[in-house]
Amino acid sequence: MKAIWRKTLITWFLGLAACIVIGFTLGQLQGVLLLYVLGSLYWQLYQLYQFHNWLRHSGRAAPPETSGIWGEVFDAVYRLQKKQRKSKRRMRQALTRVESSTAALKEGVIMADNQGNLEWWNNSAAHFLGLMRPIDRGQAITNIVRSPEFFRYFSQKRFGEPLIIKSPAKDGVYLEIQTTLYDKNDHLIFVRDVTRLHLLEQMRKDFVANASHELKTPLTVIKGYLETLDMFSDNLPTSMQKGIVNMSEQSERMEQLIEDLLLLSRLESNDKREEDQWHKVADLVQTINKSTGAMLKEEHKLTFDIPQEARLYGSYNELYSAFSNLVVNAIKYSPDGGDIEVKWESGEFNGVFSVKDTGLGIDPRYIPRLTERFFRVDKGRGSKTGGTGLGLAIVKHVLLHHDAKLQIRSQPGYGSTFSCHFPANRLRNDNIPAIASNTSISNGNNE
Repeated sequence: MKAIWRKTLITWFLGLAACIVIGFTLGQLQGVLLLYVLGSLYWQLYQLYQFHNWLRHSGRAAPPETSGIWGEVFDAVYRLQKKQRKSKRRMRQALTRVESSTAALKEGVIMADNQGNLEWWNNSAAHFLGLMRPIDRGQAITNIVRSPEFFRYFSQKRFGEPLIIKSPAKDGVYLEIQTTLYDKNDHLIFVRDVTRLHLLEQMRKDFVANASHELKTPLTVIKGYLETLDMFSDNLPTSMQKGIVNMSEQSERMEQLIEDLLLLSRLESNDKREEDQWHKVADLVQTINKSTGAMLKEEHKLTFDIPQEARLYGSYNELYSAFSNLVVNAIKYSPDGGDIEVKWESGEFNGVFSVKDTGLGIDPRYIPRLTERFFRVDKGRGSKTGGTGLGLAIVKHVLLHHDAKLQIRSQPGYGSTFSCHFPANRLRNDNIPAIASNTSISNGNNE
Protein backbone atom coordinates (compact mmCIF):
# COMPACT_ATOMS: atom_id res chain seq x y z
CA MET A 1 0.00 0.00 0.00
CA LYS A 2 1.36 3.38 -0.99
CA ALA A 3 2.37 5.88 1.69
CA ILE A 4 -0.38 8.32 0.63
CA TRP A 5 -3.08 5.73 1.33
CA ARG A 6 -1.48 4.74 4.60
CA LYS A 7 -1.27 8.40 5.67
CA THR A 8 -4.90 9.02 4.65
CA LEU A 9 -6.20 6.01 6.61
CA ILE A 10 -4.12 6.91 9.70
CA THR A 11 -5.43 10.48 9.62
CA TRP A 12 -9.02 9.28 9.26
CA PHE A 13 -8.72 6.80 12.16
CA LEU A 14 -7.02 9.41 14.37
CA GLY A 15 -9.90 11.78 13.72
CA LEU A 16 -12.36 8.99 14.52
CA ALA A 17 -10.56 8.27 17.80
CA ALA A 18 -10.56 11.95 18.73
CA CYS A 19 -14.31 12.12 18.08
CA ILE A 20 -14.89 9.09 20.29
CA VAL A 21 -12.92 10.72 23.15
CA ILE A 22 -14.79 14.00 22.74
CA GLY A 23 -18.11 12.14 22.54
CA PHE A 24 -17.50 10.26 25.79
CA THR A 25 -16.38 13.50 27.47
CA LEU A 26 -19.51 15.37 26.41
CA GLY A 27 -21.79 12.38 26.75
CA GLN A 28 -22.84 12.76 23.09
CA LEU A 29 -20.93 9.92 21.39
CA GLN A 30 -23.49 9.23 18.66
CA GLY A 31 -23.93 12.91 17.81
CA VAL A 32 -20.21 13.58 17.57
CA LEU A 33 -19.65 10.45 15.42
CA LEU A 34 -22.53 11.48 13.15
CA LEU A 35 -21.06 14.95 12.72
CA TYR A 36 -17.65 13.42 11.91
CA VAL A 37 -19.08 11.05 9.30
CA LEU A 38 -21.15 13.85 7.73
CA GLY A 39 -18.12 16.14 7.68
CA SER A 40 -16.00 13.45 6.04
CA LEU A 41 -18.71 12.79 3.45
CA TYR A 42 -19.05 16.52 2.74
CA TRP A 43 -15.28 16.79 2.26
CA GLN A 44 -15.21 13.90 -0.20
CA LEU A 45 -18.20 15.27 -2.14
CA TYR A 46 -16.62 18.73 -2.24
CA GLN A 47 -13.37 17.29 -3.64
CA LEU A 48 -15.39 15.27 -6.19
CA TYR A 49 -17.21 18.47 -7.21
CA GLN A 50 -13.90 20.28 -7.64
CA PHE A 51 -12.55 17.36 -9.71
CA HIS A 52 -15.60 17.28 -11.98
CA ASN A 53 -15.65 21.05 -12.39
CA TRP A 54 -11.94 21.10 -13.23
CA LEU A 55 -12.33 18.38 -15.87
CA ARG A 56 -15.16 20.25 -17.54
CA HIS A 57 -13.75 23.78 -17.50
CA SER A 58 -10.05 23.53 -16.84
CA GLY A 59 -8.71 23.42 -20.39
CA ARG A 60 -4.96 23.74 -19.87
CA ALA A 61 -5.24 25.20 -16.32
CA ALA A 62 -3.48 23.56 -13.40
CA PRO A 63 -5.64 21.57 -10.96
CA PRO A 64 -6.89 23.21 -7.73
CA GLU A 65 -4.65 22.99 -4.68
CA THR A 66 -5.58 20.17 -2.34
CA SER A 67 -3.89 17.54 -0.20
CA GLY A 68 -4.15 13.87 0.58
CA ILE A 69 -5.41 11.24 -1.79
CA TRP A 70 -7.37 13.81 -3.81
CA GLY A 71 -4.24 15.83 -4.41
CA GLU A 72 -2.60 12.69 -5.77
CA VAL A 73 -5.61 12.07 -8.03
CA PHE A 74 -5.54 15.66 -9.34
CA ASP A 75 -1.81 15.48 -10.05
CA ALA A 76 -2.06 12.06 -11.79
CA VAL A 77 -4.90 13.19 -14.07
CA TYR A 78 -3.08 16.44 -14.84
CA ARG A 79 0.04 14.50 -15.87
CA LEU A 80 -2.10 12.25 -18.13
CA GLN A 81 -3.69 15.32 -19.71
CA LYS A 82 -0.30 16.85 -20.47
CA LYS A 83 0.91 13.55 -21.96
CA GLN A 84 -2.24 13.25 -24.08
CA ARG A 85 -1.93 16.85 -25.31
CA LYS A 86 1.68 16.18 -26.24
CA SER A 87 0.70 13.02 -28.18
CA LYS A 88 -2.09 14.89 -29.96
CA ARG A 89 0.33 17.66 -30.88
CA ARG A 90 2.78 15.14 -32.38
CA MET A 91 0.00 13.40 -34.29
CA ARG A 92 -1.33 16.72 -35.55
CA GLN A 93 2.14 17.72 -36.71
CA ALA A 94 2.60 14.36 -38.46
CA LEU A 95 -0.82 14.68 -40.12
CA THR A 96 0.00 18.22 -41.20
CA ARG A 97 3.26 17.03 -42.78
CA VAL A 98 1.42 14.23 -44.61
CA GLU A 99 -1.25 16.63 -45.87
CA SER A 100 1.37 19.17 -46.92
CA SER A 101 3.42 16.56 -48.79
CA THR A 102 0.39 15.08 -50.57
CA ALA A 103 -0.88 18.57 -51.38
CA ALA A 104 2.44 19.27 -53.09
CA LEU A 105 2.17 16.14 -55.28
CA LYS A 106 1.40 16.65 -58.95
CA GLU A 107 -0.53 13.38 -58.87
CA GLY A 108 -4.00 13.38 -57.38
CA VAL A 109 -4.63 11.26 -54.28
CA ILE A 110 -8.14 10.32 -53.14
CA MET A 111 -9.31 8.29 -50.15
CA ALA A 112 -12.75 6.70 -50.33
CA ASP A 113 -14.51 4.18 -48.10
CA ASN A 114 -15.48 0.65 -49.12
CA GLN A 115 -18.67 2.00 -50.74
CA GLY A 116 -16.74 4.52 -52.83
CA ASN A 117 -17.81 7.57 -50.80
CA LEU A 118 -15.22 10.36 -50.78
CA GLU A 119 -13.40 10.95 -47.49
CA TRP A 120 -10.32 13.02 -48.40
CA TRP A 121 -8.42 14.26 -51.46
CA ASN A 122 -5.47 16.52 -52.21
CA ASN A 123 -5.38 19.70 -54.29
CA SER A 124 -4.28 17.94 -57.50
CA ALA A 125 -7.22 15.55 -57.35
CA ALA A 126 -9.57 18.50 -56.84
CA HIS A 127 -7.99 20.20 -59.88
CA PHE A 128 -8.22 17.14 -62.13
CA LEU A 129 -11.74 16.03 -61.17
CA GLY A 130 -13.37 19.28 -60.07
CA LEU A 131 -13.86 18.20 -56.44
CA MET A 132 -15.00 20.84 -53.94
CA ARG A 133 -14.76 20.87 -50.16
CA PRO A 134 -16.90 20.32 -48.16
CA ILE A 135 -19.71 19.84 -50.68
CA ASP A 136 -18.37 16.62 -52.23
CA ARG A 137 -17.20 14.98 -48.99
CA GLY A 138 -19.32 11.86 -48.45
CA GLN A 139 -20.48 11.77 -52.08
CA ALA A 140 -20.02 8.60 -54.16
CA ILE A 141 -17.11 9.06 -56.55
CA THR A 142 -19.18 7.60 -59.41
CA ASN A 143 -21.56 10.55 -58.97
CA ILE A 144 -18.66 12.96 -59.44
CA VAL A 145 -16.84 11.20 -62.30
CA ARG A 146 -19.72 10.55 -64.68
CA SER A 147 -18.02 8.33 -67.23
CA PRO A 148 -19.38 4.93 -68.36
CA GLU A 149 -15.83 3.56 -68.53
CA PHE A 150 -15.08 4.72 -64.99
CA PHE A 151 -18.40 3.36 -63.68
CA ARG A 152 -17.63 -0.11 -65.08
CA TYR A 153 -14.04 0.11 -63.84
CA PHE A 154 -15.09 1.07 -60.30
CA SER A 155 -18.28 -0.97 -59.86
CA GLN A 156 -16.73 -4.15 -61.27
CA LYS A 157 -13.46 -3.52 -59.36
CA ARG A 158 -11.24 -3.81 -62.44
CA PHE A 159 -8.24 -2.52 -60.55
CA GLY A 160 -5.66 -4.80 -62.16
CA GLU A 161 -4.85 -2.25 -64.85
CA PRO A 162 -5.07 1.57 -64.81
CA LEU A 163 -7.94 3.32 -66.57
CA ILE A 164 -7.51 6.31 -68.89
CA ILE A 165 -10.45 8.73 -69.17
CA LYS A 166 -11.08 12.34 -70.11
CA SER A 167 -10.99 14.80 -67.23
CA PRO A 168 -14.54 15.84 -66.20
CA ALA A 169 -13.23 19.27 -65.15
CA LYS A 170 -10.51 20.12 -67.72
CA ASP A 171 -11.09 20.04 -71.48
CA GLY A 172 -8.45 18.23 -73.49
CA VAL A 173 -6.89 16.59 -70.41
CA TYR A 174 -6.60 12.80 -70.13
CA LEU A 175 -6.23 11.14 -66.74
CA GLU A 176 -4.84 7.77 -65.69
CA ILE A 177 -6.66 6.36 -62.67
CA GLN A 178 -5.19 3.57 -60.55
CA THR A 179 -6.96 2.16 -57.50
CA THR A 180 -5.63 0.14 -54.57
CA LEU A 181 -7.76 -1.52 -51.89
CA TYR A 182 -6.60 -1.33 -48.28
CA ASP A 183 -7.85 -1.95 -44.74
CA LYS A 184 -11.54 -2.99 -45.01
CA ASN A 185 -11.68 -2.71 -48.81
CA ASP A 186 -11.35 1.07 -48.62
CA HIS A 187 -10.12 2.74 -51.81
CA LEU A 188 -6.86 4.62 -52.33
CA ILE A 189 -7.11 6.26 -55.77
CA PHE A 190 -4.22 7.85 -57.67
CA VAL A 191 -4.93 10.26 -60.54
CA ARG A 192 -2.22 11.25 -63.02
CA ASP A 193 -2.20 13.59 -66.02
CA VAL A 194 -1.22 11.50 -69.07
CA THR A 195 -2.35 13.91 -71.77
CA ARG A 196 1.08 14.01 -73.44
CA LEU A 197 1.45 10.23 -73.39
CA HIS A 198 -2.11 9.83 -74.69
CA LEU A 199 -1.45 12.18 -77.60
CA LEU A 200 1.79 10.35 -78.45
CA GLU A 201 -0.05 7.02 -78.31
CA GLN A 202 -2.77 8.43 -80.55
CA MET A 203 -0.12 9.61 -83.03
CA ARG A 204 1.38 6.13 -83.03
CA LYS A 205 -2.02 4.53 -83.64
CA ASP A 206 -2.79 6.95 -86.45
CA PHE A 207 0.61 6.34 -88.04
CA VAL A 208 0.20 2.55 -87.90
CA ALA A 209 -3.32 2.77 -89.32
CA ASN A 210 -2.34 5.14 -92.11
CA ALA A 211 0.85 3.27 -92.99
CA SER A 212 -0.96 -0.07 -93.02
CA HIS A 213 -3.68 1.34 -95.24
CA GLU A 214 -1.13 2.83 -97.66
CA LEU A 215 0.78 -0.47 -97.84
CA LYS A 216 -2.28 -2.34 -99.09
CA THR A 217 -2.13 -0.80 -102.57
CA PRO A 218 1.51 -1.62 -103.45
CA LEU A 219 1.10 -5.06 -101.86
CA THR A 220 -1.93 -5.75 -104.06
CA VAL A 221 0.13 -4.81 -107.13
CA ILE A 222 2.99 -7.07 -106.07
CA LYS A 223 0.59 -9.99 -105.47
CA GLY A 224 -0.98 -9.42 -108.86
CA TYR A 225 2.39 -9.65 -110.66
CA LEU A 226 3.35 -12.72 -108.60
CA GLU A 227 0.10 -14.45 -109.59
CA THR A 228 0.82 -13.61 -113.24
CA LEU A 229 4.34 -15.00 -112.97
CA ASP A 230 3.01 -18.10 -111.28
CA MET A 231 0.82 -18.79 -114.34
CA PHE A 232 3.99 -19.05 -116.48
CA SER A 233 6.22 -20.62 -113.82
CA ASP A 234 6.48 -23.90 -115.79
CA ASN A 235 8.60 -22.09 -118.39
CA LEU A 236 10.92 -20.57 -115.78
CA PRO A 237 14.08 -22.06 -114.22
CA THR A 238 13.64 -24.00 -110.97
CA SER A 239 15.47 -21.34 -108.92
CA MET A 240 13.03 -18.67 -110.13
CA GLN A 241 10.05 -20.94 -109.41
CA LYS A 242 11.21 -21.28 -105.81
CA GLY A 243 11.65 -17.52 -105.61
CA ILE A 244 8.11 -16.91 -106.83
CA VAL A 245 6.74 -19.38 -104.25
CA ASN A 246 8.69 -17.73 -101.44
CA MET A 247 7.62 -14.25 -102.49
CA SER A 248 3.98 -15.37 -102.67
CA GLU A 249 4.16 -16.84 -99.16
CA GLN A 250 5.77 -13.72 -97.75
CA SER A 251 3.27 -11.44 -99.49
CA GLU A 252 0.42 -13.49 -97.97
CA ARG A 253 2.05 -13.11 -94.57
CA MET A 254 2.49 -9.37 -95.12
CA GLU A 255 -1.16 -9.05 -96.16
CA GLN A 256 -2.26 -10.84 -93.00
CA LEU A 257 -0.05 -8.55 -90.91
CA ILE A 258 -1.58 -5.45 -92.51
CA GLU A 259 -5.11 -6.78 -91.96
CA ASP A 260 -4.34 -7.48 -88.30
CA LEU A 261 -2.83 -4.01 -87.83
CA LEU A 262 -5.89 -2.37 -89.36
CA LEU A 263 -8.23 -4.50 -87.24
CA LEU A 264 -6.28 -3.69 -84.07
CA SER A 265 -6.34 0.00 -84.98
CA ARG A 266 -10.13 -0.09 -85.38
CA LEU A 267 -10.52 -1.92 -82.06
CA GLU A 268 -8.36 0.60 -80.22
CA SER A 269 -10.16 3.60 -81.67
CA ASN A 270 -13.71 2.16 -81.47
CA ASP A 271 -14.04 3.30 -85.09
CA LYS A 272 -17.06 2.01 -87.03
CA ARG A 273 -17.95 -0.77 -84.62
CA GLU A 274 -20.89 -2.84 -85.70
CA GLU A 275 -23.92 -2.84 -83.44
CA ASP A 276 -23.95 -5.49 -80.72
CA GLN A 277 -26.53 -8.24 -81.21
CA TRP A 278 -27.39 -11.66 -79.79
CA HIS A 279 -25.47 -14.48 -81.48
CA LYS A 280 -25.46 -18.26 -81.05
CA VAL A 281 -22.08 -19.30 -79.74
CA ALA A 282 -22.47 -22.58 -81.62
CA ASP A 283 -22.81 -20.71 -84.95
CA LEU A 284 -19.63 -18.76 -84.26
CA VAL A 285 -17.70 -21.90 -83.42
CA GLN A 286 -19.12 -23.82 -86.39
CA THR A 287 -17.71 -21.15 -88.73
CA ILE A 288 -14.34 -21.35 -86.95
CA ASN A 289 -14.39 -25.13 -87.29
CA LYS A 290 -14.79 -24.85 -91.06
CA SER A 291 -12.11 -22.18 -91.49
CA THR A 292 -9.47 -24.02 -89.43
CA GLY A 293 -10.02 -27.45 -90.96
CA ALA A 294 -7.23 -26.99 -93.53
CA MET A 295 -4.68 -26.27 -90.78
CA LEU A 296 -5.21 -29.55 -88.94
CA LYS A 297 -2.86 -32.47 -89.22
CA GLU A 298 -3.74 -36.10 -88.71
CA GLU A 299 -2.07 -35.94 -85.29
CA HIS A 300 -4.48 -33.21 -84.14
CA LYS A 301 -7.77 -33.97 -82.41
CA LEU A 302 -9.99 -30.89 -82.32
CA THR A 303 -13.26 -31.19 -80.36
CA PHE A 304 -15.97 -28.64 -79.60
CA ASP A 305 -18.35 -28.76 -76.63
CA ILE A 306 -20.75 -25.87 -77.24
CA PRO A 307 -24.37 -26.01 -75.97
CA GLN A 308 -26.83 -25.05 -78.70
CA GLU A 309 -28.86 -22.82 -76.36
CA ALA A 310 -25.94 -20.52 -75.45
CA ARG A 311 -26.31 -16.93 -76.71
CA LEU A 312 -23.74 -14.13 -76.43
CA TYR A 313 -24.40 -10.39 -76.88
CA GLY A 314 -21.75 -8.60 -78.91
CA SER A 315 -20.18 -7.92 -82.29
CA TYR A 316 -20.13 -11.02 -84.49
CA ASN A 317 -16.97 -10.09 -86.41
CA GLU A 318 -15.06 -9.11 -83.27
CA LEU A 319 -16.06 -12.24 -81.37
CA TYR A 320 -15.22 -14.40 -84.39
CA SER A 321 -11.80 -12.75 -84.65
CA ALA A 322 -11.05 -13.31 -80.93
CA PHE A 323 -12.27 -16.91 -80.77
CA SER A 324 -10.64 -17.91 -84.06
CA ASN A 325 -7.31 -16.42 -82.96
CA LEU A 326 -7.36 -18.60 -79.85
CA VAL A 327 -8.19 -21.74 -81.84
CA VAL A 328 -5.59 -20.98 -84.53
CA ASN A 329 -2.93 -20.36 -81.85
CA ALA A 330 -3.75 -23.69 -80.20
CA ILE A 331 -3.23 -25.46 -83.54
CA LYS A 332 -0.04 -23.58 -84.44
CA TYR A 333 1.59 -24.15 -81.06
CA SER A 334 0.76 -27.85 -81.05
CA PRO A 335 3.12 -28.73 -83.94
CA ASP A 336 3.38 -32.38 -82.93
CA GLY A 337 -0.36 -32.81 -82.69
CA GLY A 338 -2.42 -33.45 -79.58
CA ASP A 339 -5.85 -32.74 -78.14
CA ILE A 340 -7.46 -29.31 -78.57
CA GLU A 341 -10.74 -28.76 -76.73
CA VAL A 342 -12.99 -25.75 -77.36
CA LYS A 343 -15.66 -25.38 -74.69
CA TRP A 344 -18.42 -23.05 -73.51
CA GLU A 345 -19.65 -23.07 -69.93
CA SER A 346 -22.44 -20.92 -68.48
CA GLY A 347 -22.82 -20.06 -64.81
CA GLU A 348 -25.04 -17.80 -62.76
CA PHE A 349 -22.64 -14.88 -62.94
CA ASN A 350 -20.56 -15.44 -66.09
CA GLY A 351 -20.00 -17.43 -69.26
CA VAL A 352 -16.61 -18.87 -70.21
CA PHE A 353 -15.28 -19.63 -73.68
CA SER A 354 -12.11 -21.70 -73.32
CA VAL A 355 -9.54 -23.25 -75.64
CA LYS A 356 -7.37 -25.95 -74.11
CA ASP A 357 -4.44 -27.63 -75.87
CA THR A 358 -1.68 -30.10 -75.03
CA GLY A 359 0.98 -28.29 -77.06
CA LEU A 360 4.25 -26.56 -76.25
CA GLY A 361 3.03 -24.54 -73.29
CA ILE A 362 4.35 -21.22 -71.97
CA ASP A 363 6.58 -20.35 -69.05
CA PRO A 364 4.32 -18.60 -66.44
CA ARG A 365 6.71 -15.64 -66.17
CA TYR A 366 5.88 -14.63 -69.76
CA ILE A 367 2.08 -14.83 -69.35
CA PRO A 368 1.54 -11.18 -68.25
CA ARG A 369 3.17 -9.98 -71.51
CA LEU A 370 1.39 -12.27 -73.96
CA THR A 371 -1.23 -9.68 -74.93
CA GLU A 372 1.41 -7.12 -75.91
CA ARG A 373 1.59 -6.55 -79.65
CA PHE A 374 4.45 -8.38 -81.40
CA PHE A 375 5.59 -10.04 -78.14
CA ARG A 376 6.93 -13.56 -78.61
CA VAL A 377 8.27 -15.97 -76.03
CA ASP A 378 10.50 -17.52 -78.68
CA LYS A 379 11.67 -14.97 -81.24
CA GLY A 380 11.99 -17.70 -83.86
CA ARG A 381 8.41 -18.90 -83.59
CA GLY A 382 7.04 -16.18 -85.89
CA SER A 383 8.73 -17.46 -89.00
CA LYS A 384 7.92 -21.07 -88.13
CA THR A 385 4.22 -20.57 -87.44
CA GLY A 386 3.49 -17.73 -89.85
CA GLY A 387 1.85 -15.68 -87.11
CA THR A 388 1.86 -11.87 -86.93
CA GLY A 389 2.31 -11.52 -83.16
CA LEU A 390 -0.94 -9.52 -82.91
CA GLY A 391 -3.46 -12.28 -82.24
CA LEU A 392 -3.64 -12.02 -78.45
CA ALA A 393 -3.53 -8.21 -78.59
CA ILE A 394 -6.64 -8.39 -80.78
CA VAL A 395 -8.25 -10.84 -78.34
CA LYS A 396 -7.55 -8.49 -75.44
CA HIS A 397 -9.16 -5.47 -77.13
CA VAL A 398 -12.19 -7.46 -78.30
CA LEU A 399 -12.77 -8.67 -74.74
CA LEU A 400 -12.45 -5.12 -73.41
CA HIS A 401 -15.23 -4.07 -75.80
CA HIS A 402 -17.39 -6.89 -74.38
CA ASP A 403 -16.67 -6.26 -70.67
CA ALA A 404 -14.82 -9.57 -70.55
CA LYS A 405 -11.48 -10.77 -69.20
CA LEU A 406 -8.83 -13.12 -70.57
CA GLN A 407 -7.36 -15.73 -68.23
CA ILE A 408 -4.28 -17.75 -69.25
CA ARG A 409 -3.00 -20.90 -67.56
CA SER A 410 0.01 -22.70 -68.99
CA GLN A 411 3.03 -24.87 -68.20
CA PRO A 412 5.87 -25.70 -70.60
CA GLY A 413 5.40 -29.18 -72.03
CA TYR A 414 1.85 -29.55 -70.68
CA GLY A 415 -0.09 -27.18 -72.92
CA SER A 416 -2.18 -24.07 -72.30
CA THR A 417 -5.73 -22.99 -71.51
CA PHE A 418 -7.04 -19.62 -72.70
CA SER A 419 -10.37 -18.63 -71.11
CA CYS A 420 -12.61 -15.66 -72.00
CA HIS A 421 -14.89 -14.70 -69.08
CA PHE A 422 -18.03 -12.78 -70.07
CA PRO A 423 -20.35 -11.04 -67.55
CA ALA A 424 -23.89 -12.27 -66.93
CA ASN A 425 -25.53 -9.30 -68.70
CA ARG A 426 -24.08 -10.51 -72.03
CA LEU A 427 -25.39 -14.08 -71.68
CA ARG A 428 -28.66 -15.74 -72.55
CA ASN A 429 -29.86 -19.35 -72.80
CA ASP A 430 -32.72 -19.93 -75.24
CA ASN A 431 -35.37 -22.49 -74.36
CA ILE A 432 -34.96 -25.38 -76.81
CA PRO A 433 -35.68 -29.13 -76.53
CA ALA A 434 -33.54 -31.00 -74.03
CA ILE A 435 -32.04 -33.29 -76.69
CA ALA A 436 -30.69 -30.34 -78.65
CA SER A 437 -29.31 -28.68 -75.52
CA ASN A 438 -27.01 -31.63 -74.95
CA THR A 439 -25.58 -31.72 -78.46
CA SER A 440 -22.10 -30.45 -79.20
CA ILE A 441 -20.13 -29.54 -82.28
CA SER A 442 -17.39 -31.96 -83.25
CA ASN A 443 -14.83 -32.10 -86.00
CA GLY A 444 -15.81 -35.01 -88.18
CA ASN A 445 -12.27 -35.28 -89.62
CA ASN A 446 -10.93 -36.30 -86.26
CA GLU A 447 -13.38 -38.94 -85.19
